[in-house]
Amino acid sequence: MAKQYLLPRLSTGFSLLEIMVVVTVLGIICSLAIPAYKKLIRHTTNSLMSNELRVASGALEYYSVDKGTWPPDGNGGWPSELSGYLPPPDCWNQPTPIGGTWSWALNTDNALASLRINNYTIPEDQVADIDKLIDDGDPASGNLFKSGRSLVYVLQR
Repeated sequence: MAKQYLLPRLSTGFSLLEIMVVVTVLGIICSLAIPAYKKLIRHTTNSLMSNELRVASGALEYYSVDKGTWPPDGNGGWPSELSGYLPPPDCWNQPTPIGGTWSWALNTDNALASLRINNYTIPEDQVADIDKLIDDGDPASGNLFKSGRSLVYVLQR
């Protein structure tokens, strides 16, 4: 009987089973990470919007104290008189973190002076989350409330 020599099997790649296990593990990790990432983005957006509302209202109140009156109505935007009171960069003429545009209004929505975000694009439950950060958590009442597709932040009633 002739002696047979067994050659070692050379592995040239991964087996189908090994690849399926790796893909399954990656799928599980993604299914856990994506919702957490979306929650983090939403929380960051809400915090940024809350902070920008405070900065803008602070600039408007500083103008009011400095000049003895509120700035003139912005007619759907910002009056030029606020240029020295709003901090740079010029994000105030850009879309807000929640979509839409900033505006300053006098004598609207039962408010003598109000800061507005017109045509926001976030869902209604996120509006309630932002309201919780700033006001009473009810977008139908308080100093921050909805008026159509606008959020209104009242500075003086």
